[in-house]
Amino acid sequence: MPATGNFLLDKGYDVQAAIVKKRAVKLVGEELVGPVTAIADIPIGVAQFDCTTGEIAKGKGASVRLAGISVMECSAAIAAGGLVQMASDGRAAPYTGASGARLLGLCTKGSTTAGQEVSVHLDLPGGVA
Repeated sequence: MPATGNFLLDKGYDVQAAIVKKRAVKLVGEELVGPVTAIADIPIGVAQFDCTTGEIAKGKGASVRLAGISVMECSAAIAAGGLVQMASDGRAAPYTGASGARLLGLCTKGSTTAGQEVSVHLDLPGGVA
């Protein structure tokens, strides 16, 4: 069964730099998001679509899931029922308690290896480990 999402709140934002769908994004200005670049970044939500540099120049924005369950790309295997933290590239990662890591929520549909999709019940902006 594939990972699935269920939105409570999605919001549109302008985009500062290219973002990848199914990865966490951060607020970088008023109504402006960008890619996560460190585990300590404060996530605002999960990008629901890619947005390239060329698309940004044409005025494309981002749809960001702020609340609910979001499909995310994972950086390693994550068990259903496990806590999810953010990897430095915005992917979902299993909770390790690494200093400064941001929690994203609870995994409701797990994975067996990196690059797969997981379902994450979001709890943002995420506490610090």
